[in-house]
Amino acid sequence: MITLIKSLKLILLFAVASSLNFSAAAIESYKKWDPEIVKIFEAMPVQEDGRLKPMQTVARYKLMRINNSKRLQFDVGGEKIKVSAAEWLLDCLFRPEVAKQMPIFKVNNPDVIEAIGVDPHSSPRERYSYEEISSVPDAMKRLSERTGELGKIMEDSDKEEESKELRRDPVNSGLLSLKSAVNEFEWAANAFNFARDGIDVDLGAASEAFKKADGGKSKVSYFLSEFDKIIEIARKPDGQEFVAKISTAFNLLERDMATAGVKDRVSMISLAMFPPMSDDDEEWIKPGYLIEQLSFRKNELSVEEQKKFAQWALPKIETLESLTRNVESPSFATDLKALSDGIVSKAKERGEYKNIELELLNNRLGLFHWALPFYIMAFILLALTWLGPGAKISRFLTYGVIGMTVFATIALIAGICFRSVLLGRPPISTLYETIPFITGTAVILCLIIEFFDRKGIALACSIMIGIIGLFLAMRFEIKEARDTLKVLEAVLRSNFWLATHVIAINIGYAAAILGGVIAHLYIFSCFLNIGSKDFRKSVTRMVYGVTCFGLLFALVGTVLGGVWANDSWGRFWGWDPKENGALMICIGALILLHARMGGYIKELGINVIAVLILMITVFSWWHVNQLETGLHSYGFTSGIMFWLFIVYAIESAVMTIGISCCFFRFPDRKIPLTGYRLVFPVSFFLLAFIFMIVFVNLAILNKG
Repeated sequence: MITLIKSLKLILLFAVASSLNFSAAAIESYKKWDPEIVKIFEAMPVQEDGRLKPMQTVARYKLMRINNSKRLQFDVGGEKIKVSAAEWLLDCLFRPEVAKQMPIFKVNNPDVIEAIGVDPHSSPRERYSYEEISSVPDAMKRLSERTGELGKIMEDSDKEEESKELRRDPVNSGLLSLKSAVNEFEWAANAFNFARDGIDVDLGAASEAFKKADGGKSKVSYFLSEFDKIIEIARKPDGQEFVAKISTAFNLLERDMATAGVKDRVSMISLAMFPPMSDDDEEWIKPGYLIEQLSFRKNELSVEEQKKFAQWALPKIETLESLTRNVESPSFATDLKALSDGIVSKAKERGEYKNIELELLNNRLGLFHWALPFYIMAFILLALTWLGPGAKISRFLTYGVIGMTVFATIALIAGICFRSVLLGRPPISTLYETIPFITGTAVILCLIIEFFDRKGIALACSIMIGIIGLFLAMRFEIKEARDTLKVLEAVLRSNFWLATHVIAINIGYAAAILGGVIAHLYIFSCFLNIGSKDFRKSVTRMVYGVTCFGLLFALVGTVLGGVWANDSWGRFWGWDPKENGALMICIGALILLHARMGGYIKELGINVIAVLILMITVFSWWHVNQLETGLHSYGFTSGIMFWLFIVYAIESAVMTIGISCCFFRFPDRKIPLTGYRLVFPVSFFLLAFIFMIVFVNLAILNKG
């Protein structure tokens, strides 16, 4: 037992070590942010992707897109420093010179970094800093040129095949990923440049009009407040010589508008941080829009409206200027709190702040992340009970297993409910959301079965499904690096038939997956000649019951999908792989039930077909999204096809093992077998399933 515990500790230590970020070069010095400043910053509301969210959420996904992690870790004088996503974004906005030294860019392929002239690190796990890459002459230029050429080819519809070939190349895909990360970082680091740097104002004798200019530089707020005076100078007969210099100042102003984000342009940093002036407007304001409205689009407003807008907008720009120029001042925290309080107060008046505190609580609790270690601990305790079955200590540990499993499941369900309340809709609308929902549903079904059966079979399956499902959810979130709390179009949020259809279908998915997982126990019990006859009967009863339950929901969900589709766009049975995948699950379950009633299959056949239904469910759940077609699809997920075929290969091997039990009898085996009669329905349905995959892929290729 001691050896087992030591081995488990080593495995856990290896898992933790493999998840850490490694940095190549240490930062000379780093001053941690005051926790109070971080707390204020994290709670500031920002509008992004159609919803109001805390700055903490924005920072997390920005960092994930760059670093594939929710926090940074690097060395400072031999000391390990851990920086949260919010602290990193604070550095980008207010201390960009520090942020540029942080090892943040992950490049696993050394050929990628060599392609832009940068020497690769000794370990592919080491990150690169922005300063390290940009300090190499022309490295950024090479990166822009290479990705620019790739972008032109990928956008050309006549070069689709060449585009696919280029994207398959690991160096090209690595360059595109690196360029995307660099762009994301640059937008974050440059977002408040307008407030920090000011604008060069060299108008010769006319510069007297800008007495607030310091060393030829003017604050943007002052420049905008005197904008009319600049225009008057340019229009005077003796002011023509200054037109070129004014144009230079305007160009700098346009640059600042772009980096700060204007209302009708897409900015990667997208800090729409100010509630609109009018309560009737829903869209929040970016700093760049304030600059634009006070300068280039000023004439769109009447004189009175200009004055009102200037009185409202200029103090906001002045506040950002004060913050960016006085980062080390004791007043920084006070000024940031004043800015945050003003934004929060206005958001509360508009009735938009109610979910921010709930989302902060959800982020802080990290319920999905808490559930996973409890499932793992439950598995460890369960493994310990196997060392001494029937012993008193094993019975005591079993209570611990049940307690931890129930606690983890409560955390999982609470996390799903949190998300549903935050978004004001059912908990399943994106591919990510299906993962915890299906996991939670399958685990609850296992616990219900265990309550009645009390043999530990379903309990073990619940732990295994919980671990795999939550690990998949975490990896998928990091891979996609997009806010998982996605706001849907109003028509999708309010459609009753869609909500019931999606929930029913995913409950059917959960039952089909659970049936397949439990069936593995029977097949390996037969193959390894372990387990009693009662054990196998119990497993078969579970598989049969779960299959009936799943068929009910899959069938109802498919019909509701037809009702929804007909109600929304007047047709359903067009060529939609997603719905045909659901129909295949129904057909598979019906074949299992009818074959059993007709005597074609018994215990072993039921379990083998249950594994096949699991494969079909994986196809319907994940594979059809890769086809990028159909009336509704969750969308393409890069890198998933390899793992899908790994799953198909493993499950095909399990089915083969199960079928082999029909032909090879081992001593003392007392299993109801049906001989060759099992082979024909299973083989027929397996071939039909393979044909379906090939046909669908060929159909899509021909269509393209």
